[in-house]
Amino acid sequence: MVDPKLWQRHIKDSKDIFFRGNLDLFRAFEFSMSYSVFYDALVESQFRQASREIYGMDSAPGVAIYSFGAPARREMFGASDADVAVYRSGQSDKELQLRERMIRSLGDFNFTKVDTPVWGTINDIRRYMGTSVTEANQVMEAQFICGDVQLRDQVERLRVSLSNTDTIARNLVFQFFYFDQYFQKKESPDHLNLKYSPGGIRDFLFPMWYAQLRHGVEGDLRTTAMERGLVSLYEDGLLPLDEVTDILRYSSVIGFVRDEIMRLTPGDVDGKLNFQKAVELYQKRPHLFGSPQNIIQLVEEGRQRTSSAKSKVWDGLCQYFASTKSESWNIHFKRALTGDSSGLPLELEFDEVINTARIWKLDAVSAGNSTNYLQEISESDSWIVLASLLSCPYVSGKVIDSVIKRKGLEPGYEYLLEIAARNANLETTTLEFILADSSTEPRFKKPAIALGKVRGLW
Repeated sequence: MVDPKLWQRHIKDSKDIFFRGNLDLFRAFEFSMSYSVFYDALVESQFRQASREIYGMDSAPGVAIYSFGAPARREMFGASDADVAVYRSGQSDKELQLRERMIRSLGDFNFTKVDTPVWGTINDIRRYMGTSVTEANQVMEAQFICGDVQLRDQVERLRVSLSNTDTIARNLVFQFFYFDQYFQKKESPDHLNLKYSPGGIRDFLFPMWYAQLRHGVEGDLRTTAMERGLVSLYEDGLLPLDEVTDILRYSSVIGFVRDEIMRLTPGDVDGKLNFQKAVELYQKRPHLFGSPQNIIQLVEEGRQRTSSAKSKVWDGLCQYFASTKSESWNIHFKRALTGDSSGLPLELEFDEVINTARIWKLDAVSAGNSTNYLQEISESDSWIVLASLLSCPYVSGKVIDSVIKRKGLEPGYEYLLEIAARNANLETTTLEFILADSSTEPRFKKPAIALGKVRGLW
């Protein structure tokens, strides 16, 4: 049995041994692969222990354990969260007890955070994959670790049946727009956010999503998700092989540097790099870097290469649309991307992808001239359309209020509460409505609670 008190020390020692020479710096994904597999073994041991305590057997029936996030992508470093999903056949007391037991036991290992979603039944998975992009992506990247293989097979069949290429392509369009504006909110003149910035950790997801678009879900990932995505781009003629290698090498440096900064600065879960942090990191590992400035240069090189891969994903996505949609559809999609929505035929007026592009391309003037359109489209049931509306800085508080009160508390749409709380046009009455709710998972309301404190409501 692994001693929780020695876990982080063991990971630190393993990392120190692995990164013992200059050339090892560019092999950071090799370390993350090994650590992700080691993490799976830890989770399995805790599952067995919890199953014995609650069920009296090594494997609880009707329960399957999956990783998601960095562990599932095989991109886990020492300071990563423990992202684990406890999928259940139902909501029996024993199943819920096992889930709570797993959370407590993993919490003993001093991870940055143990992230385990409250939902997890087959019906939950079906609901979230049919509505929310955020939770659907979590299911799509999830990797089975251990547990009931019959439930695993159910999850796999459901995942495959609901993850058609049109849905993945639609979600990708939204993510391009959503991430770019979210990165802007994280910008600071004092530091570079290594998680939320162009070419940062979050942009590693785009090649992974492209691989899902082209080849479907990978239920037994034997490499990093980043590598699988880059290889998919290479196979489609969008990246030469030498660029695949370079992107992998330099992006892995970003992962390594972020992890080191998180360890130097407990509580900094994003990894905020400035010159002083580069100095501290250089002092800690002078054998890996030529100077503090060299650290910054390597990170910038990695960001540029990652951003280049992301742009190739967009090219591949547009090629997908060109081969699967009509010529008329492509014409109006391209127009929407330039902010031109004129002449849209009736059959495309409620197209999710085109409307998503239309919303994100609004400016203050065009939004002011589109009041009726915004009010009409706010009645949509499309998660990506509603999330786009709530992200738009030119959408009125009235529209935000109507979306949140109609859909914000509905299962599958709860992440809209988080997006709305980041919009400066959110009215206080809408915020009070969110704060008064007690039915929604607390994690969806964290931004609203923070805003409520600023406005003196909490």
